[in-house]
Amino acid sequence: MQKIKKLLMLGVFAVLALTACGGNNDGPSVSTGGNGGTTEPVTGTNDIQKDENGSVIYDNVEIKVWSVTTGPDAQTQDEIIAKFNEMYEGMIHVTVDQHISRYDLEQMLTSTIEFNPELAPDILFSHGARAAEYVDRGWLLPQDHWIEEAGLVVDEADYVESLLDSVQVDGKLYGLPQDVHSAMVVVRKDILERNNLKIPTNYAELVEVCEAATRLASEGNLWIRGQNSEDILRTEWRKARTSETYYPFPLSYGDMWVHEFLGYTIPVQNGASIVDEEGMPAFNSDEMVKGLEVLRGIVSPNSTSLNTLPLSLNYGSDYDVGNAPFSAGNAIFKLQGPWEHPNNIKEFDTYYELDGGSDNITVIPCSNLFALDNTKDSASKIKGEGHAFMMMKTVDSHTKRCAAMVFADWMVQNAGIDWAKRGHLPSLKSVEQSNDYRTAPEYEQYIKNLGSCEDYVVFPSTKYYSIIDAGFKSAVERSMLERYLSTPVKDIVEEAYYNTMDDIELWS
Repeated sequence: MQKIKKLLMLGVFAVLALTACGGNNDGPSVSTGGNGGTTEPVTGTNDIQKDENGSVIYDNVEIKVWSVTTGPDAQTQDEIIAKFNEMYEGMIHVTVDQHISRYDLEQMLTSTIEFNPELAPDILFSHGARAAEYVDRGWLLPQDHWIEEAGLVVDEADYVESLLDSVQVDGKLYGLPQDVHSAMVVVRKDILERNNLKIPTNYAELVEVCEAATRLASEGNLWIRGQNSEDILRTEWRKARTSETYYPFPLSYGDMWVHEFLGYTIPVQNGASIVDEEGMPAFNSDEMVKGLEVLRGIVSPNSTSLNTLPLSLNYGSDYDVGNAPFSAGNAIFKLQGPWEHPNNIKEFDTYYELDGGSDNITVIPCSNLFALDNTKDSASKIKGEGHAFMMMKTVDSHTKRCAAMVFADWMVQNAGIDWAKRGHLPSLKSVEQSNDYRTAPEYEQYIKNLGSCEDYVVFPSTKYYSIIDAGFKSAVERSMLERYLSTPVKDIVEEAYYNTMDDIELWS
């Protein structure tokens, strides 16, 4: 719900030459909650100096970041940060000290803060929905006062609502949301066109297309092409084998895209909630049962399923479907993270260079794709994950706290299309709607097909994030696995819910 804007940019590159006034240790009591939040003493060292315009002076302030980004995402993030460092040369310099997975990052933080707090980062770039849990661990500083002190303002109406809500705890802001991302569906457009099938836009159409492809394959009439072991050129059309079942939409709980995204998205599209307004589990509902029955039906059709044929083999929980079936033409759809799509484009541009290249594939968002009733508002929702900039409690210097907010503000407003190319859609509506964003070639090619940022929802703020997440995932996994097919989804959901409530009580 908010956009961060600079109020005072006048003379920003000349601040070092301006007259400054000194600061003292431990400032007065101030409001740190925003919108009338609680009043409490400001901790840390008040070393702020200001110029004649009242702007904070930054003199070679060093900011250290730990980030959950890895691989190409990390490279892109470093390139964007380099632009910030160039703009603020001599004033603020940011270094990403660690690019590491979230699970390893949290372990490192736990150890560092306990034994070597002086080595902790100043900024943590992690998933915003975990903010309440991090606050409960005593890791984070509220940011409201430092945003104001730095001459910035949070414009709530500009943020994707669920992203900002996820980083607010007890009326205080503990993170600046950068983006939102989720799984997406890649489509073999060439196979659909060759077989006179259409790209689906809702669940009924998805089932219709998949079952039509499966039946054509069983009759020896489904045209496919791609990598194969039969010494046939991947560009050459061939008939799918009749000796094995054709599965158009292969899914496995072992895929990150299922247990982190699709397993949540399908229930949400069918009206379910994972967490209530009090931060407690809310997934023991009829809507949740309905959603997980849809998920189960994809791999194991039953009396409640819209489909009568399986769209996917039931692979189990340890198998990652990967790219192979899609590349071979043995699947029409592939669930994956959007940051992987540049690899799809490169593959098809390389191997189908003389026959359409990457125009043979397209991407579609998960919006409306799994809702039994696509007229409901919830049908368009996609479970997402958002990154946010969070300030560590170990930051003592008031000047550094302000500098950290200037950096976070700049990243939120300026990462834009460069970050979206990696599949991370901007948290600010104004960025998503800007001319620079909408006219980028990548936007027209695939980013626009990822849907509206406002369709993405993330975990509401809760200090029980890990417990609820683990409990719900157990329900998703059991709903899909073959050995639990005789157990009603309703029973699976109830057991997972009460086990989660027990775990919360034990933890508390």
